[in-house]
Amino acid sequence: MSPLARDTVHGMAVGATLLGGVAALQAMHAKVDLAGVIQPILVFALIGLTVGALAGPLVGRAIRRRLRSRPAPRRP
Repeated sequence: MSPLARDTVHGMAVGATLLGGVAALQAMHAKVDLAGVIQPILVFALIGLTVGALAGPLVGRAIRRRLRSRPAPRRP
């Protein structure tokens, strides 16, 4: 799997988990039946999936670039 595809998949997973999880936590905090609000939770998860898929490659590339530019630690 190419780094671009891997970053896209990671971004999708993180985005969907974060936004869907936050929506579910807010529903539980409001003491609302999750079965009654599953559609809005899934909509937020879908939005997170989309945003994560778009931002994942950008973030992954920035992280790889940052790690490559660091000098190697010196050993005593």
